[in-house]
Amino acid sequence: MANIYELTESMRLIWSLMENGILEDSDLEEIFDNTKEALSFKLEGYCKLIKNLESDVSGLKAEEKRLSDRRKYMENTIERCKKAMENALIVSGEKKLACGTFIVSIQKNPKKVVLDVTDLKDIPEEYFKIPEPEVDRAKLKEALEDGENLEGIAHLEQSESLRIK
Repeated sequence: MANIYELTESMRLIWSLMENGILEDSDLEEIFDNTKEALSFKLEGYCKLIKNLESDVSGLKAEEKRLSDRRKYMENTIERCKKAMENALIVSGEKKLACGTFIVSIQKNPKKVVLDVTDLKDIPEEYFKIPEPEVDRAKLKEALEDGENLEGIAHLEQSESLRIK
């Protein structure tokens, strides 16, 4: 059986032969009907395939949402547990505690740059990445750590977070 591309090309050829007067109406009708029937059968197969795929896609979307919701729930549970553990260490005055096979500690995070300006035009050009107009926080951090005075532009902050080893 011919595929959809071959059937489409056959239909084009039939129309071309008819337009050029090579095929007579009686020949044309029989050939056209046979090709049209084969094309109809092929198109029905495509329709069934599309409907099955659409059904699979909607099922996959629902499963993606379910798994995404489950992942978010687990991530939130992890964060709540970490906050409770961190709070417990802070209240107990401990920075590090051995807990069976784990060591739980509160450590300083790397310093991060916090912009003090709202308008990026107030930041000198040397602190922008090229070619895109984007603030180069690594350059700002380096300058601030080297003691450069960028008051009103940016400052360093350091937070702490819980580590489980």
